[in-house]
Amino acid sequence: MSSDVMPNPQLSFGRLALLGLSSVVLSASFIMSIFAPFPVALSVIMYGRTKGYAVGLVGAALCFLITSLLFKEQVLFGFYLCVLLFGFGIAEILNRNVKPVKGLVIFGLSFLTLLGVLGTTFVKTQNVSVEEYIVKQLEQSGDRLEEQKKLIQESEGSNIEALAMLDNPKLLAKEFIKTFPVYIFIGVFIMLWFNTFMVLKSRRLLFAGNDYAHSEHDLLRFQVPFAWVPLLIIGLVLAIWGGDIGPAWLEVAGLGIVKCLGLFYFFQGFGILSDLLSFLGVLGFWRSMMVMSAILLSPSLIAAAGLFDNWFEFRKYFVKKTKND
Repeated sequence: MSSDVMPNPQLSFGRLALLGLSSVVLSASFIMSIFAPFPVALSVIMYGRTKGYAVGLVGAALCFLITSLLFKEQVLFGFYLCVLLFGFGIAEILNRNVKPVKGLVIFGLSFLTLLGVLGTTFVKTQNVSVEEYIVKQLEQSGDRLEEQKKLIQESEGSNIEALAMLDNPKLLAKEFIKTFPVYIFIGVFIMLWFNTFMVLKSRRLLFAGNDYAHSEHDLLRFQVPFAWVPLLIIGLVLAIWGGDIGPAWLEVAGLGIVKCLGLFYFFQGFGILSDLLSFLGVLGFWRSMMVMSAILLSPSLIAAAGLFDNWFEFRKYFVKKTKND
């Protein structure tokens, strides 16, 4: 038996409550909020749908009370509802034995479609355009914008462009409309991928006696269809020359295509990186350090490895030769 296999966990009420509480704490922690769906999904996997869903709803009620009493606004509560949806969605993908990559992509695209429909419908009920609605919200948040300006001014090498944008709500709204869809797309799939990976690995280790059809290795074998390469080329062309050959939005669309497809190539490249470290025998602390350094310092290089894997099949070089070879 592998040394990293743990005995089946004791399913106590305290552990269930701790999972629910940790999801709320992670949601409020800003940087670590990306991992908030993990305890929600794990509670459903470990304790079943009834108890897992119940602890998630209790967490939502707790989050609502905290945001109402302490922050006087419901942004955090709205985010936690998304966390619950992600956690429940990941748990259902695993419980139904759906292929992780297929389930992740379908769920992510469905969530983005729902978000777009709800957002568009809400703005239409305000009888204003999207840009006008954003400008209105920015003007109502004047105090916060002033605080941001002070922080930028006090920082070394203050960003003149950022200061100019904060002084012009219309310009800031236009920039928001250009960048928000891409960033929300990237954020959704990064959150889904990493949390699905952690839940798959935790399930394999916690319930080692069970034989599951899928594990975290399915995600490490993420393969972007070769048919997407022409679309990436079109995106690159538009990102570079779109403003010269047509309307300015072509350049924005090109950059969006490159960033969104680049994310999927990043997932493919991440799997190659993991296999490379295994081939080199890098384990434990040093493996974690190298993975984190690569993600933070060279995500573009990881994405490039995923892209060129379509032609070079890097994994065929990760085979140790035997003496007979």
